[in-house]
Order: sequence, then C-alpha cells, then structure tokens
Amino acid sequence: MGSTGSREEINELRKQWLHDKRANNYIIEQEKGGSCMKKRFFIPMALVMSMMMAVPAFAQHIYIGDTETVISYDEKGNKIITLIFDPAKTPDYMKPDSLNYWRKAEQAQMEQIADVPVFPQAGQAADFTAQPEETPFQPIPPLTEAPEVGTVLSNIQQEDANGNMKFTKPFDGFSVGQCTWYVRGRLQEVYGMSLPYMGRAGIWADEAKTNPAVEVITDLSDVPERAIAVFEASAEFQGWPGHVSFVEYVERDKYGNPETVYYTDANGAGDPEKNVYSPGFDGSVKAVSYEEFLKPYGIELVGYILPKSTV
Repeated sequence: MGSTGSREEINELRKQWLHDKRANNYIIEQEKGGSCMKKRFFIPMALVMSMMMAVPAFAQHIYIGDTETVISYDEKGNKIITLIFDPAKTPDYMKPDSLNYWRKAEQAQMEQIADVPVFPQAGQAADFTAQPEETPFQPIPPLTEAPEVGTVLSNIQQEDANGNMKFTKPFDGFSVGQCTWYVRGRLQEVYGMSLPYMGRAGIWADEAKTNPAVEVITDLSDVPERAIAVFEASAEFQGWPGHVSFVEYVERDKYGNPETVYYTDANGAGDPEKNVYSPGFDGSVKAVSYEEFLKPYGIELVGYILPKSTV
C-alpha cells in the first residue's frame, strides 16, 4: 500500500536523498592566488544505491471495482492522483449483460440515498426524525421476446449490509412459498398494485370480480400477458386448493392464437420443496403449449386477472 512512516519522516528522507544525489556531481570552486582550483567529490555508487533503496515507496494503490487509484508524489512533494481503469476487473454485477445489473444498480442507488443524513428544518424540533421518502414506483416494461426458460425474472430476495438474504418489499408478506404469495408479489412488482387477501387460489377469479381495480377475463383463448392465471381443481381432484400463476409472455401464430405460454409461479408442478420458498425454482420461467396450460395435472384454467388500466 505505501510507507508506514509519517509524512515528515518521508519528506526528510527524500530531501536527504536529493541532497546526496546533487553532491555526487557537485563542483567546489576555490580560488587561491588568482588561480582557479576545481575539486570534484564523488560518492561511491554503492552508497548512492543503498540510500535510494532506503527511501520508502511514495505510491499508494487503492482498488475499487474496476478502477485503480494511484496516489504518488513528484520531486517537489506535490501529490499526483492517477486513475487506471481495467475492464477485466469489473465485477460481474456491474456488467450490463448481467441478469442482476439493473437490480444491483438500483440497490446501490437506494443504499446511497439511505446514507444521506436528514437534518431538522426551521421550525422543527431538534430531535425530529425524518421518514425516508419512498422511491417512486418504476413499472417493469413488457417483454419484447420470449424469456429464457429457467430464468428468474422477479427480484424476490436481496443481500443486506450484513450479507443476509432478505425478501424484497413485494414478497415480504405472509404465506411465503405458496403460489398466492408469489403471484401477489409479482403483480405488485410489475404494476405497483397490492391485492387484498382473497383466500385459496381456486376462488381468486370469483373474489376478484368484486374488486373495482381489476378485470377478470373468462375468455380463455384471449391469454393476456403480465396477468394472473387462475386454476380450479379438476373434477377428479375436488378438494384441492387450486393454483395461480403469472403469465409473462405468449407466443402466437400468425392469426393471433396462443401457441406457447411462458409463466412464473411458486409451489407448482416440479417444485423441489413444497410450501416453502425454493430459490432458483420459485419465480423461474416455465413454458408449455397453450393446450397444456389449459389443463395441467389435477387443475384447470378458469380465468385471468389483471389491472383495469391495462385492459
């Protein structure tokens, strides 16, 4: 990193080195009886090298991400700061092609805002504590192409300052790991809308009909993107609670008919651990044909729910 001595000690050593260096070629002129007598003094090279090696390094290197900051000093003791950018040292999360780039950037920005101290204004008590301003909701834009199967689109968890994984606000609720927990969080994440408790998944379509903020679509062939799909238990599995998932993207034929449905959910078919949050599976993209989407094993599609502002 640099020398361990104080600034005064470093400067004193440096001055001594410069003085000895000049003395090596210093010519003393002495006049005697009108004649000029020149005398040259030499310092042995070994002594000069030993003195140079004794001088501490005057550079300090600081590495932050992909930038190296070098602090050094010129011969006059002036500080010189040099920034060296090395793309090879860029952390993965800072690369634009990283899946977590925008999420990490947003998280870093929020942490910066949280670190800004807030002082009492005129007329406020000295012990006034300001409440942090909520960040304006930024809607997630629709997908323009089919997402990669297995990709987790939702920002379900983030690492806090202590290195612990915490659920983000949309998913920091009750019934963690259930399909209703995930879909409620995903809707809030995409639209900024919070749904009230509506019971088991299979009755969501009926319950939503009394909510003036949403629209219930029962034309199953009109598969809306960025909408909740509601499934009831099929006749042979009466008593099952049903299921809900979130439609992310729909591939259609040239006539506009749905062919492949890309959706995300939790606690669904293939979930390695039921009724708890399964990182990497819950919220990951699945893709099935429209016919398979209509009637998964033990359940059948009954309708879609989405905010009225998008209908």
